[in-house]
Amino acid sequence: MAEKKPAGQKPESTEASKKSKGKGGCLVILLILFLTPLLALGTLYFLNKDFKLNVNGIMSNMPGVVGDYFEKFPTRAEEVEQIRMVSDYMLKLDASRAVDKLLILQKDDARAYDDVIKDMLRINPNKTKNILEAIREATVNKDALSNTVQGISEEQAEDLKAKAAYISGLPLTAAVTEVEAIIADSINGHKNAAEIFEFIEDDVAVSILYQLSQVDREKIFAALSDEKAASIRNAYSANQRRIADLVQISDLYSSENASSLVDTIGNLSSYTIEDLAVIFKNIGPRKAGEVLAKVKDETFVFDLIAKIKANELLNEGEDLLTPDILKSLKIYREFDDNVLELIEVYQEMEMNKVVQIVRNMMLNASPSKVYELNNGETITISDEDLILEILTSFPQEKIASILSALDQTLSSELTRKLALPQN
Repeated sequence: MAEKKPAGQKPESTEASKKSKGKGGCLVILLILFLTPLLALGTLYFLNKDFKLNVNGIMSNMPGVVGDYFEKFPTRAEEVEQIRMVSDYMLKLDASRAVDKLLILQKDDARAYDDVIKDMLRINPNKTKNILEAIREATVNKDALSNTVQGISEEQAEDLKAKAAYISGLPLTAAVTEVEAIIADSINGHKNAAEIFEFIEDDVAVSILYQLSQVDREKIFAALSDEKAASIRNAYSANQRRIADLVQISDLYSSENASSLVDTIGNLSSYTIEDLAVIFKNIGPRKAGEVLAKVKDETFVFDLIAKIKANELLNEGEDLLTPDILKSLKIYREFDDNVLELIEVYQEMEMNKVVQIVRNMMLNASPSKVYELNNGETITISDEDLILEILTSFPQEKIASILSALDQTLSSELTRKLALPQN
């Protein structure tokens, strides 16, 4: 049988466990007590240079590997000797050379610089003070030079901005001439022009640059910043796409009735004068003159024709377009004025007399008048055109009365022509 232990006696395993835990706790405490000072000393060693130098001196005297390792690092005594050597050397130099070397030392090791200056003050206070004054003046002069350079740069930037604003405000032809003069002024002409273009709005820069020769334009682009050059080229591409769109729109407008086209263009506020110059160029001078003859704003007509002319001179070298537009405008404006006068007269006439006039003009029409434009287009105006313009101004009831009073053949023919779109 197993031997029973006396009551109250604890098992041996429990006692052994407690002893083991007690030893472990003591070991942890010993480690903490040992490591904490080491960590504190290590931190102090790396953060405090004086302490580090003193430790290096002590540890370099240790035997074996430890002493060999710490002999590689300078001790406090060695550093003091180095500082003394440097300070003696500086005091032997003339002030200007000492200033140059001390400024280099200050930049590379501010603490060593302070130690050297303190040692120099101890050895020769008067000369050291002279050297320090020279260092101060050199620093001040350097700052003054930097400020002067910055001031010059700012003034140059303002001058370039002023030139950019001046060129941007010129008419395009004059702006191109001004830039060409800048290019021809010196061997750095393209660079000088590029510096101005840095401050010119992209759309204005596009209009000027693409009137220059390709050689001049590419040299200016090469001298521009990458960002500005890319921005101008993107603006040029967008402008070319816009022109292509306007040319397509012009094809649609060229077949539209002149009166409705005036309303269409007038109501589209997104069109600039430059856009309209492209549109009116591409609908042709005959149609352009017919439309402009119906525009009441003379200032707008003048500005638009002037813009078309300027574009032709720049892009083609001569203007063959606006003379035809002006001729067409004159012909259609005279025709419209005659129509308005006749409408006022016919409004006062009796119906039977109006019917008689319409019948005679339909049956005995005089030969059409033909006007030739320089580009080969012709403008034809007939009695029939005159009748149709007059009748379309009448109220529907009056038109119906006139048609009913004519014979069937004339009434049918006139009805068909009134129903057709008037180009």
